[in-house]
Amino acid sequence: MESQDSTAPSARKGRPLEAGLRERLLDHTIRVLLRTGYGKFSMIAVARSARASKETLYRQFGDKDGLLHAALMRNAAWISPVLHEGLDAETSASARLSRFALNYLRACYRPGALALQRIAIAEGATGLGPLFAQEITERAITCFVDEFTRLGSQSPRDDAEAFLGTILGKQHERMLLGAKPADLDQTIERHVQRAMRLWTPYVGTLG
Repeated sequence: MESQDSTAPSARKGRPLEAGLRERLLDHTIRVLLRTGYGKFSMIAVARSARASKETLYRQFGDKDGLLHAALMRNAAWISPVLHEGLDAETSASARLSRFALNYLRACYRPGALALQRIAIAEGATGLGPLFAQEITERAITCFVDEFTRLGSQSPRDDAEAFLGTILGKQHERMLLGAKPADLDQTIERHVQRAMRLWTPYVGTLG
């Protein structure tokens, strides 16, 4: 929520700051980014979408890079809670890792998440790619690294990346290309079950 300190710019002008202004601006940042892609993304487009002034955006975020960074950082803050949802109810290492995998794929294949991935890949090193890799991809990997560390892995980073590669498989590529299966939830569950048949024997050696 926006600060209501008396020294804030709009407070000095006698206008109370709008509650939730920053969150609303970030909501519209993602909407515009998904609609236009990185190449045509602009502060003006966000301002128009949010019905705010361009000056408000610059005051809040500094510039376009600052705005995009803030939007991705907000999305990144949701990663750990989403991935850890329901884990406390799992009683075995394999069941816990399976839940982790299900949570990850369901989050990864949300329409908005897929759209951001497509933009990051399309724009590559000169666009949103490096920022997405740093703030989104790396945070997800770190969650799995922490889990394999908890399980007693001697090479948690290698295990985390190998596990993610197993659960994503070719289905991730098909999803990025727009080939969504009619039974996505069931496809995700089957994919995780197959991955766990490969990983459960190894997980049993950890600890």
